[in-house]
Amino acid sequence: MNGADLLLAVLRRPERLGDLDEPAWDWLIPVARAQRLLARFEPLTRSLGLWEGLPERARRNIRGSLVPVEYQQRQVLREWRAVQKALAESGVPLVLLKGAAYLRAGLPPGRGRMLSDLDLLAPRAALPEVERILAAGGWRSEIEDAYDQRYYREWMHELPPLRHQTRTVEVDIHHNLLPLTGRYRVPADALWEAVQTLSSGERVLAPADMLLHCAAHLLVSDELRGGLRDLFDLHQLYLHFTAQENDFAASLEKRARTLGLGAPLWHALSAAELLFETPVAPRLLDPKVLQVPGPAWRRNALQALFLAVLRPREPGEAPPAFRQWLLYVRSHWIRMPPGLLVRHLARKGWRRRQRERKSP
Repeated sequence: MNGADLLLAVLRRPERLGDLDEPAWDWLIPVARAQRLLARFEPLTRSLGLWEGLPERARRNIRGSLVPVEYQQRQVLREWRAVQKALAESGVPLVLLKGAAYLRAGLPPGRGRMLSDLDLLAPRAALPEVERILAAGGWRSEIEDAYDQRYYREWMHELPPLRHQTRTVEVDIHHNLLPLTGRYRVPADALWEAVQTLSSGERVLAPADMLLHCAAHLLVSDELRGGLRDLFDLHQLYLHFTAQENDFAASLEKRARTLGLGAPLWHALSAAELLFETPVAPRLLDPKVLQVPGPAWRRNALQALFLAVLRPREPGEAPPAFRQWLLYVRSHWIRMPPGLLVRHLARKGWRRRQRERKSP
């Protein structure tokens, strides 16, 4: 068994981590680090009572990977508190999304997960006020190009990314989960109707919506850049929510139809079932139930493409470049109508040539 296969084996059955000897850890650590999953092994093994029994060298490597994760989590939460304080008097409701939501809600994916930025959901009508208040407080967009500003404000589902002038954490203020010009149109009102409030007073998406956002982010708006780590988030969320709610699968099916995200959910759950052996309810693996469009051959071809890119690779093993390029093309095709897509890609190509001419 190589390191990539070993990683999948221990993610399927984390209790196997307690059985590994030092040579096995030597295979596993580089692959897990490359997939941004090494830090997750501490909370996983501690929850199973295995941490103290791991080889000392393995524990040192895991703890070493966890130090920057914990630091960045503190930075993101500090930024969240600053944003809350700045907007407190406005009364604008904010919902934590993705990694910050997992962390504040105490969900399994929040443990040992690197947070790259702070993602928040706000009502679209309130965005001008939110941007004005944050600008007065020192948050600015670093995007200077007028076309890029227009791209975000007219076509995307968020403001241009903001960053405080004295800090490093990026703040992304969303008004929806997916681009407005895309093939998948999520009704924002339905999200707000199901929002849940934590004991801390912070808001997060409903469990089913949180899992659907994870699937949509991975398979629609992210070109699978989040890779195996984001799929493992979905795996952990599914296990957690099904343990907490007896009929979670039915709730998930209903919400997938309400939000129009049946196809991304089917692809994500199918990949999780194949790679992690996630115990997905059979109904959710039926493309007819989730109203996945297109013939079976196209679904299967797309699923094979996803799996080829998501599978972990050995250190030094070249990524499937052509397949990643196909996913890049697909991600743009489903995010924009043809006319806009042609103009957008032409603009990007022109700017790339301009940069190449200026470079020495």
